[in-house]
Amino acid sequence: ASPKEPGALMIFAMLNMAIVTLVLFRTPKRFGEGCLLPVVSGSCLPDAVPPANRQKLVNPNGETYPVGVYILGYAGSYAANHLAATLIEEVLGYNVTLNTDAIGSGTVAGYYSVTGCRDPNNVTDRGCLKGVTYYHVHTESWYGYPSDWDFIQKTYPSMAPKNLGNMGYVGFTSLYVPKPIQEQAYTTEGLALQFYRSYNSSWNDPSKYFGLISSIDATKLMPCSESVLSDDPSMRRHVHFTNDLDGVVISNDKYSGRCDDGYWWLAPSCRANSSRCFGFLTAGVGW
Repeated sequence: ASPKEPGALMIFAMLNMAIVTLVLFRTPKRFGEGCLLPVVSGSCLPDAVPPANRQKLVNPNGETYPVGVYILGYAGSYAANHLAATLIEEVLGYNVTLNTDAIGSGTVAGYYSVTGCRDPNNVTDRGCLKGVTYYHVHTESWYGYPSDWDFIQKTYPSMAPKNLGNMGYVGFTSLYVPKPIQEQAYTTEGLALQFYRSYNSSWNDPSKYFGLISSIDATKLMPCSESVLSDDPSMRRHVHFTNDLDGVVISNDKYSGRCDDGYWWLAPSCRANSSRCFGFLTAGVGW
């Protein structure tokens, strides 16, 4: 349940839990920034190229612009991409811009940003093929979305990003269940909530250890229509691997997740009785 892969381009995987519902938090525009030291003015390196001597990129049409570095909404992305921006400015001598006013929602948005798409966070229309790209570098990118990567390579071959390899460290991703809840379930009935098979609703009822989805204020959640649940390729993959046609809505040959209240996608085992559901919360547009 905790896959790993060396480097900044890392594998992300998530198991489909039998009784879990999926929802996305609305994240603040600058989510993750508070985890880092504040950015200060002045140069970082003692022999930095002075700001007045830094160059801009020039395309064949004569248009000039800075090197664009794209950040995602978590602390590791802020750290890695601010570091890259500093090196590009102070060592290579180029002006840099970062997307601090429109932080990326997740790795797939990062793919689309360096493809030149104007609205990489918009899962229904990324705004591709609108001209040159203004973002050129994106580090700390998790290589866990091969279908999206391959789609970009085939659909936008002249603009598609290149994988430049490993940054030299290993990352882990996993589900989080608070330790006291794990201990309560194990002490009460020997149920190991850190093991995915314990969530099989045919044998167990882990929902008793979690709050009801009705206890969460929906105004703080992202609607399904704005999340990856409205992404046609993602939902087609869901049906392909699970045969859960009842979990999607098909309109004009486009697949989207079935969210009866607009916010929660219910797993098959609790779709008929949502009181048996407990929430699985994620961020961005659906990591």
